[in-house]
Amino acid sequence: MSEPDAGAPRFPLLIGETHGREPVPVPGLPAGVIAVTVPRVTRTEDDLPDVRVPRDRKGRVNTREVDLVAAAPVNGYAPPSGLSTRDLIKVLSTGDHKRWSTVESDFGEQAWDVAVALIQCGAITLRCRRVGQAVRYAPHLWRLTEIWEDVREDKLDELRGRPDALSLHAELLAGMARVPQLADERALLAATPPGRTLRVPASSASRAGDWRVYEIAVRSACFWWPAHESSQPITAKALAGNALRNTKSTWTASRRQAFANLIGLPFDRAVEETDTELRIRGPLQWRVGSVIADAAACRPWLGLPAHGLRVLGMIDCDADGILLVENEDAFQQVCKIPEIVDRWLCIWGAGYATDGLVEFLRTMAPLPVAAWQDLDAHGIRIIHNLTERIERHVTPVGMDVELYRTGPKYKQEPDKLEGNRKLASELALDGPLALRELAKEIVANGGDGCEHETLYAQVLPTLSTRLNDVLAQRDRRAAPKR
Repeated sequence: MSEPDAGAPRFPLLIGETHGREPVPVPGLPAGVIAVTVPRVTRTEDDLPDVRVPRDRKGRVNTREVDLVAAAPVNGYAPPSGLSTRDLIKVLSTGDHKRWSTVESDFGEQAWDVAVALIQCGAITLRCRRVGQAVRYAPHLWRLTEIWEDVREDKLDELRGRPDALSLHAELLAGMARVPQLADERALLAATPPGRTLRVPASSASRAGDWRVYEIAVRSACFWWPAHESSQPITAKALAGNALRNTKSTWTASRRQAFANLIGLPFDRAVEETDTELRIRGPLQWRVGSVIADAAACRPWLGLPAHGLRVLGMIDCDADGILLVENEDAFQQVCKIPEIVDRWLCIWGAGYATDGLVEFLRTMAPLPVAAWQDLDAHGIRIIHNLTERIERHVTPVGMDVELYRTGPKYKQEPDKLEGNRKLASELALDGPLALRELAKEIVANGGDGCEHETLYAQVLPTLSTRLNDVLAQRDRRAAPKR
């Protein structure tokens, strides 16, 4: 994808610090700062995070505590201009939280002004507690926002400086010399000698903006390529331990993406890990921390941890619509169809939508959303659940009753079969209108389901046409009535 132009549509930070919150009227707040409720996080019956506004037994919003946050979404890491390097190090050294008494000790009479500036640029949230019965709040503690927490380690390393830039530069060049696959990257680094600071090569395949992120990507690639060629198992912890000498080193979104860009493979294809990936392919580009991630250029897709969507900044997207695919294998087949991935943003999120995916889809409104799921009770329920959560219509594709009738049914234990029959009977009454006939057919077949991987021959050749029909339906609905 080409570099974003000024006229391209842009979407701000996807979830940010206002998700699951409601504004709280607090008088006298500085410009650019708002007060919001402290969210209550529980788990749904599908073990998904459920972020809600806290309420008392009478349903009233609980405002005993509030968080002060940026009034507008922020684009990424951008420290206040007046903050010294020493003070910025203090801010980034925040662990889980920093008590207000510690903040006052660190910044003295400037504590409140520093806190306000950090809130405005999206660096922190400031937890405040109500004092007495009046609408008065006292600062209690601050936390780094997720977007700052994601880059904290790398920025601290950059601010504290490297003891010997020339030695480190030579060390990376020596490591890359042993890996033929990094020859081009090595030539770029060799042509970018360090001055007072180390610089990332302008055309680096890693697309990193910070030196520390680049260094980690290079070190990891120097270990990964030989191990990969010898078919050694490579886990995320093993990669961190061998490349970074620390198995506990955090694979932040920026580090993951820079490494994936450098080796030309999604992170979850390159290493074994336990985190859930959201896989995306199509005309979309965003900045993950200091790294540019391109869902059109990555092969076979762009992989990002589901929670990583919480730390994304500016997005440039010119897709015509969004296609959700339930199963991994089917998603991979869809990614091979140019006429689809050139126009549609294709996403695999491992079944039921995560909280991050839901917020992503809300943010990408009004793009139409289509879904290709298994032809079973849970496939219908996923679309039903998603429709309610994103508060938008989701069009099923490749989920016709006739396809179900002729498709092979997968084996199920009797108790599972009965459970799916009961679920289908409920969805036949209150599920998505377009899928109620399919739900009735599943009930009539005792709960049997048909996996969409068994329908490639019937669906894949016509999937592009089916998606064009989705766009045509949208255009007809939007056309003015005569």
